[in-house]
Amino acid sequence: MVLALVHVSYSAQYEDGATATGSATETQQQQQQHQQPPAQPVTPAPPVVPVVPQPGPVTNQEQKPPVEPVKPPVTPPTQPVAAEKGSVISDTDLTTTFRYENGTETRVFKPNFFKSGPAAKKELGSFLQTLATRAWVVHQPEHKEEGGAEEEGEEEHENDDQEDDNHDQNAVPGRYFSYLPMGGGNNQFTSLQKAALLAKDLKRTLILPPISPNSHIRTWAGPRYSQFYDLESFTQKSGIPVLEWHDIKMTPENVPGEFGHQWEEFSEDFPCTPNGGIGVSATSLYDKFRQQFLLKYVKTIAVDDKTEGKSTDYKYARDVLLKDTVIAAPAAGAAPPANGEVAIDPNMWKCLSCPYFLGGPNVSPRTWAEVGVFLRFNEKTEAMVDDILDILLGPVIEGEPTNTAGPVVGSTSTTHKAFRPHPQFIIVHLRRGDIVNKCPAGMAEKDCIVQIEAIADKIDEIEKARRTEALAALKKTMTDDDPASDGRNYVHKRLPVLVTTNEQRREELDKIDRLDWILLDHGDVEKDEKGQIKPSMTKKLGTESRFGPWYPPMLDAVLLTRGDYLIGMANSRMSILATQRGAAWHNHKTMLM
Repeated sequence: MVLALVHVSYSAQYEDGATATGSATETQQQQQQHQQPPAQPVTPAPPVVPVVPQPGPVTNQEQKPPVEPVKPPVTPPTQPVAAEKGSVISDTDLTTTFRYENGTETRVFKPNFFKSGPAAKKELGSFLQTLATRAWVVHQPEHKEEGGAEEEGEEEHENDDQEDDNHDQNAVPGRYFSYLPMGGGNNQFTSLQKAALLAKDLKRTLILPPISPNSHIRTWAGPRYSQFYDLESFTQKSGIPVLEWHDIKMTPENVPGEFGHQWEEFSEDFPCTPNGGIGVSATSLYDKFRQQFLLKYVKTIAVDDKTEGKSTDYKYARDVLLKDTVIAAPAAGAAPPANGEVAIDPNMWKCLSCPYFLGGPNVSPRTWAEVGVFLRFNEKTEAMVDDILDILLGPVIEGEPTNTAGPVVGSTSTTHKAFRPHPQFIIVHLRRGDIVNKCPAGMAEKDCIVQIEAIADKIDEIEKARRTEALAALKKTMTDDDPASDGRNYVHKRLPVLVTTNEQRREELDKIDRLDWILLDHGDVEKDEKGQIKPSMTKKLGTESRFGPWYPPMLDAVLLTRGDYLIGMANSRMSILATQRGAAWHNHKTMLM
């Protein structure tokens, strides 16, 4: 049996009926029922609709998928929904908490919350106490796994040290593990995979941080992974139980400007074990997760750690840094914890500062075969990508082959439905931007990064192979005396090419335009001083202004998995991950340059 999260409109539902924050749409409905001042629509529209203008409440940034991504922002509903009746379960000078019939809760943070650190900490309570006292829903994982990954993962697992053989898919109740997310979104995903593998080997429930703000997206708070990924399916398929920090601790996601300089005064101690040198000193930490959840890092060096927090070895982290400690019997007559709190089991909580740097034999194959392959995008995110493909590619023409994305090839799972049919297409992930600045000194750019001309040559090779295959198939349907058997009248239709890139230089974008490739553009249409729409070489999707800064890169990640042919960059973690997903999930042809 494993512990897992039950999602009801992206909220956590517990056995005692309490839940974490509800969705943005629910929040809009709930604020009207309680006569909270409604959020005013703005342009660009943020991903979260606050319950009150200042300060904002905790919300989960859930958005409905667009029917057409180019539509303008939709204003909040004007009439309450009867099914969403709720009640105030807590009202103090600092916060108000609502609970609703669908099992969700929302918390409004009042201006007084930001005036006193000690009072705010008392109001929020301890996350360790929450873990120790909350009754979590229990789920049974499915042991039949998708696409043969179970067999592959077990084979890799058997190649590891013999002591690994006793690690099964059942977490021990009351044992939790978490980590600090650092770097860009794809580096954070790498950390997630390694952390989940550690949680599995340690038989612990993984507490998943949000997708944390970083140098690419600078916001105060990051969204849940469940906003984009199907975590419940992940637990069922991988056997790894997952909770999210949003389920453990509700904190403000919209804060006054000055709060950024004093958030540590509002923070509780967050014990965590350093590795890879990250967290040996507080100055070596660079995550934004701790400020979002008001957690003050406290270094806890393992007794047997001879590296003093610098190890990057996976096995060492698992067997030394994170091993359980021997618990001494309580002294006779010891006083119970104050304030009605429960005694915390020292082995209940484990944390590692930076799983990203962990390596060792079979670690990378295991992280994909036992974790990454099961972490699929949820249906709402996939539907948004279907909408984009409808706009960019148009309808399927009768008689032409359709895009093959859908459930994992060879899988009997009904968890992931087939997507809408679309014309087949090639997709290119052209990483540029900051990567250009990382070229060695003195090296010409053409020798450092893949040029568009080389990608065009690779696409020509793909089309030549497609034409050869099509002619071979055509000849099988003809007799030798058929005049067209030599293929002289065959007309080969090339596939459309979609491009996701962070390239900004006009001369490079012009190359893409001249090749007649379709550039993914999540920006808004621009108008001149007369209000007329300016001509554009791209179809403006308006993604960022409608849904916020987290959606463009996430939807690009989904799109990369959908292409029948994917060309990625070998120096891009996003490309590497996309090739794994496209091949494993849809049996697509993928390559790195």
